[in-house]
Amino acid sequence: MDEARRQWHQQHSESWLQLVAALHREGWEAEVTCVAAPVQVEGTLPSGERFYFRARHGDVSLGIGGDNPADIPEWEASESHQEASYLTAAVGGTMIRRLARRYREERYS
Repeated sequence: MDEARRQWHQQHSESWLQLVAALHREGWEAEVTCVAAPVQVEGTLPSGERFYFRARHGDVSLGIGGDNPADIPEWEASESHQEASYLTAAVGGTMIRRLARRYREERYS
């Protein structure tokens, strides 16, 4: 891996770890399980439901609930995003929060 690519990967990985730290401060339990191709974050929402966030190709999705939200979630929604496989943490943070808000609105309204 050349130096520029290595630096990009390191910065990209660090930005996702910073996002997870911010989510922890908001009451989420979250872990980045992959930072690119696909981007994956797993854990529990502040309300306790398990979630699986994935960004790959042109699709970003959030699955919530069920025995394994990565496989068969009780609730799932997705959004399109060009270059989702290399989604930045800044955009990913906005998307995961927006999808979680949509879940709360649909589930608890």
